[in-house]
Amino acid sequence: MQDLLTTPPSRKQLKEGFLDRFRRDRSASELNCVAHMILVIEDPEELAAVALDHLIENVGVCRVDLGFAQPRDRDYAPIRVHYNRRTDPPRCDEASYPNQAYVFRRAWHGARPVSCDEVALHPFLNDCRNDFTSISSKSILFQRLTYQRRPVGLMCMDFTRDIHAWSDDELGGIAAFSQDFLGPLLAVSRMWSAREGGQAAVRRPSPAELDAIRLAAQGLSCEEIAEALGKSARTIENQLRNARLSLQATNRAELIRKCELWL
Repeated sequence: MQDLLTTPPSRKQLKEGFLDRFRRDRSASELNCVAHMILVIEDPEELAAVALDHLIENVGVCRVDLGFAQPRDRDYAPIRVHYNRRTDPPRCDEASYPNQAYVFRRAWHGARPVSCDEVALHPFLNDCRNDFTSISSKSILFQRLTYQRRPVGLMCMDFTRDIHAWSDDELGGIAAFSQDFLGPLLAVSRMWSAREGGQAAVRRPSPAELDAIRLAAQGLSCEEIAEALGKSARTIENQLRNARLSLQATNRAELIRKCELWL
């Protein structure tokens, strides 16, 4: 499959890469969800909403949320929380969670979901248990979202009425859906959507610009980057400015954030 973050893909290319490729292996409901996500590819939040509704319907959880956090962020603050109408769980739309707690760090470092059958007792939650018991979580699961080995975000889902023993089939299905579809499509959507920057990104930064951005992400000044790359400070300033203009980033921090998937 082509690098979908270098050039904006057409829906035909997305269909070939995410639907035609999996037609023999996946259920009709999952493929229908993927088709719907491709239809709304310009809107990351709407794409996330389609995926979360699919998970509620097919896994039967009471709540599921998704956020675009990164592993080093202090907090995980979901951008979408969806609720199962049949179970009517407590609302937690404004909640945020300690992203450096053990269970979150474990989720960020593993491809498969991290599941806790009993929130009240599970040792993975020792340093953040109250964050989840306070919203009536009985059983919970955490799944990272990635594309090309780069983090895209995180997803959590839980049961609030009764304790649920997560099965191997559930864990495998959630992992496969996240790795094959949700993570990649969210990465593509965020990169090329109008919502992220007012207009779609014009181009990917050049290799030379990415070298400078990579060092800037490590906290180096323009003078230090210039010394490391054997260039003048003025050249580095121009490269960073050109990259900011291309990606419509207002400052260096926003530029680094927009380039995370390439660094």
